[in-house]
Amino acid sequence: MNRTHQTIQRTRSTPLARIAFEMELTVRMLGDNATAAIAPGILFTAVASHHYHLDATATAKNLAASALLFFFYLYVCDASNQISGVAEDQTNKPYRPIPAGMTTVQGMHRRLWGAMPVYTLLGWLTGTLPWVVLWQVIVVTLNLWSPPRYYFLAKPVVTFTGTVAQLAAAWSLVHPLDAVGWKWVIVIAATLNLPLSFEDVRDMDGDNRIGRRTLALIIGDRPVRIWFALSMAAVPPILHFFVYAPTSTSTFSLVMVDIALAALSWTTAIRALTIHTVKADRTTYLMYTYAYCLSLTAGLALL
Repeated sequence: MNRTHQTIQRTRSTPLARIAFEMELTVRMLGDNATAAIAPGILFTAVASHHYHLDATATAKNLAASALLFFFYLYVCDASNQISGVAEDQTNKPYRPIPAGMTTVQGMHRRLWGAMPVYTLLGWLTGTLPWVVLWQVIVVTLNLWSPPRYYFLAKPVVTFTGTVAQLAAAWSLVHPLDAVGWKWVIVIAATLNLPLSFEDVRDMDGDNRIGRRTLALIIGDRPVRIWFALSMAAVPPILHFFVYAPTSTSTFSLVMVDIALAALSWTTAIRALTIHTVKADRTTYLMYTYAYCLSLTAGLALL
């Protein structure tokens, strides 16, 4: 029995120790993507609650349901991704549960398929079941069934569809999707998915190791950086003209939102072009997720 295995056995020797162990494992598993998957859903639920003038009690209930729903949204995604990406994580993210020796591929399978029915039940209880099922099909297809050599073709389609499922579920927790909700969902999902190929720049070494063909590996990181910068530069004007301006009731609020989103988006674009280390790329990607969250939070001021 090796030292790592002995340590893990000790950390799970009592029920409280087991809970603490599972919490640490979950943080390691989900930590990289919480700002892209959990936070946006909660924020958009807050926006919908504000738009429909719900009281504090109803809003709090919706936000609690949203936090739980999008925890599982990310959980099933990252569990399935890390099952198929062990070799990549050994290179790019050795702190994740499998390369860190906290669990095995079989253990991650148990967690994935244990979480799936809970996530389905949550979808049924919250009235978001169609979006939950859509996301389950997406993550299983992309992460477990899709051949790595076709990843660059599948990813743009599934990330856009997955973002629609995310935002539609967040709004539907509060109210059925109407014209305003659909406009925000579709335009923001389409606009914020344009720069998303940059995500693979930070992971090129690991992706190459497992034979995953990403756009960054096919055409090189420089064209992807340029596309990312152009896309991020376009985010504020696109959202201004198609989403924010038509729904805003306050010129001051509209200007403040435009300035904040432009400052963050354009700073992120400049970073991608000028700082090329792996650590910097991870920070740049994180800033992209902040821009995504800010684009949604704008609804609190404009709707």
